[in-house]
Amino acid sequence: MIRVPGVVAELGELAAEFPGYEFATQQTWDGISIIARRHEGCARPGLYAVVTRDADEMRRALREHEQPSYQGDNRHQP
Repeated sequence: MIRVPGVVAELGELAAEFPGYEFATQQTWDGISIIARRHEGCARPGLYAVVTRDADEMRRALREHEQPSYQGDNRHQP
């Protein structure tokens, strides 16, 4: 994990808010990105990973997929 002031605190906040995910930082072409990866991997349908430079965007993406109404890809449901 790359340590960047401020980002470490964000990672802790994200981990507390979304305990089903593990958070880390990664050097990417555009700088430092935050990565969220679901602990259960691909064992269940839905969001597996999010990569972004913006903690607020990370929160929005994870919240969107935590909503009870989210059914994943429902094109195959009757």
